[in-house]
Amino acid sequence: MSYPEGTPLHWADTDPHVVFVAVVYKTVDLSWISAMIKKLRVPLWDWFFFWQRVPKKIPIDPSRFRLLNPHVIRETAFSFLKYPQPRQHLWGWDQNVPTLGVSALNLASLLCDEVSLVGFGYNLSQQGVPLHYYDHLPMTVMQQQKMHNVGKETQLLHKLVKEGVITDLTGGIHCSFCSS
Repeated sequence: MSYPEGTPLHWADTDPHVVFVAVVYKTVDLSWISAMIKKLRVPLWDWFFFWQRVPKKIPIDPSRFRLLNPHVIRETAFSFLKYPQPRQHLWGWDQNVPTLGVSALNLASLLCDEVSLVGFGYNLSQQGVPLHYYDHLPMTVMQQQKMHNVGKETQLLHKLVKEGVITDLTGGIHCSFCSS
């Protein structure tokens, strides 16, 4: 599950049954997804609208692509996180876009009877710790971004774990098995 800028530049997964769930945040994301499915080149003009390099191809059979219903992102932002509606800005953004992780959690809660977390949680006090399990970006990257409110997301996750709605297997949000 990814959006264009979050998708690995070099695809390492060779599982023929892998499913790619594309998440759309902006119009140009649809052009990119269409190009990936049809095995075409992304139009040169579209590259201007991505904030980071995106893959030129994803070696997955077109039948293995899915498109996330935008309602999942909207529900995550406005119903669960209680973000305000976006406002027009000449420059910059509101901090009201949920992370892909919390959006995936919402999707999982719609599809599954039980949901468990592994490796969730932003400990912003440990700035040199890796942000993700799959790359080498440090935790400081999350403090620099302007789109996500990880404090509000952490509060939501903490509440869901404490109420037993979801299970935190690694203790990143709430460690019920820790000594302290």
